[in-house]
Amino acid sequence: MARPPLARVLGTAAIASVLALFATPARAQMVSRMIVKLGNQTIALDGAGYQRGNAAADVWVVEFADFGCRYCEKFWRETIPVFDSLYVNKGRISWRFVPFTIGMFPNSTEAAETAICSAEQGKFFAMHDILYDKRTEWMKSKDVRAQMAGYAARIKLDPARYNACIKGKGVREQLQRNNALAQRLMVRGTPTFFINGEVVPGALPTDVFVKGMDAVIKEYGGKSGGR
Repeated sequence: MARPPLARVLGTAAIASVLALFATPARAQMVSRMIVKLGNQTIALDGAGYQRGNAAADVWVVEFADFGCRYCEKFWRETIPVFDSLYVNKGRISWRFVPFTIGMFPNSTEAAETAICSAEQGKFFAMHDILYDKRTEWMKSKDVRAQMAGYAARIKLDPARYNACIKGKGVREQLQRNNALAQRLMVRGTPTFFINGEVVPGALPTDVFVKGMDAVIKEYGGKSGGR
């Protein structure tokens, strides 16, 4: 099930210590690819999800989230604008968003599929923003497909292409692959972040996340390229 912010579970000091792991000498190595190591598994995330920021940055974040999760919405409203201003828009980090369904939110499958079909027309993040902004609206909808089609019209998706995508099997297969990847990575709560290979679960308070990200960027030399 979706977790509350990690601050509520461990407290701010404990979260800070988790993110501080990035600043230790043991972490001070260049990251050649978006790789996560779990036991004897090596899982590449290079091709997962949808890209924002500088794809060549030395610091990367991969976010796994369910559009139905209210903590994911909270993170989007409170923290993402700060991160965009400080890091993403300045090319200091690479950020990838992987939409998946954790299986507990009404209509979240339809929401994720709509976002995936929006990506087909280069408008994933435009739909991503609407889905979070209108989360309570579409979760209560009794005709969620019509609701989603309305959102598609709002961001000016080609209706024929959108309808073909939604009705096709490709979008369902992509969501299944995202769900399988989340399971393989043992993602059990939303949102969950992988930062240069390390897992950080929970929608951390903005100030804590910013301090942790500053430490990561400093440790990796503050470079904006070179991967």
